[in-house]
Formats: sequence, structure tokens, C-alpha cells
Amino acid sequence: MRLLPTRPRLLAAAMALGLLVAAPAFAQIREGVYAVDGTNPDGTTYDGQLALRPGPAGSWVVNWRVGTEQILGLGLINAGVLGVGFVINNRPGVAVYEVLPDGKLRGSWTTGGGMGTELLSPQ
Repeated sequence: MRLLPTRPRLLAAAMALGLLVAAPAFAQIREGVYAVDGTNPDGTTYDGQLALRPGPAGSWVVNWRVGTEQILGLGLINAGVLGVGFVINNRPGVAVYEVLPDGKLRGSWTTGGGMGTELLSPQ
């Protein structure tokens, strides 16, 4: 005699498996000051600071200070990724960062003239 699983048994097994295999938890972004280590699209490097604070309606306000430049941006976080829009020298830009488990943010940015990278480390 061959036993075939019934639909309720299959559903129960699938639900039990779903409880055992949970979705991964995303690292949490935190308010504060971060050290910036970056690379421009031409390969030159820079450093500075970035201040990150909660903004209205779940957004994040970003303030970079690199050399004599101050750059303001507004972003949002979704699924462990922080996306930020900004303007520098009258050119719009976008930056996207992955929130790492150790609290650092690693990402890329562009203003349309190539792509740069940054590592943001909590201070």
C-alpha cells in the first residue's frame, strides 16, 4: 500500500519548514557620525565625515563633509540598503549603500560622470 500525502499534510509540512527557515535579518542602520573613505571615478581617494540622522516619515538626512565640500542628501532604507539622493555642484547624484552586520555601510555613488565607491565606518 502506498501512502500519498494529503493536501492538509503537505500544507502543515510546508508551514513547519517555513518556521524553521526564516528570512535573514537585515543589519540595522544607526544614527550618528561615520568616517568616510572613498574613491572617485578617476581613481583618486578622499576621506571625510558623514552625519546620518532620521528625517521625516521614515527618511534619513545625510550630511557629507569632504574637504571644503558640504553635501546634503535625503535617503530611505529598504531591505538593508540605504539609497540617497543628493546634489553637488548643481549636478544630481545618487548613492546606494549596503548596511553591513558590523554597522559599516559600503556603497557606490554617481553624478553621471562615472561611479565612485565609499566605505562609511561608525565613529
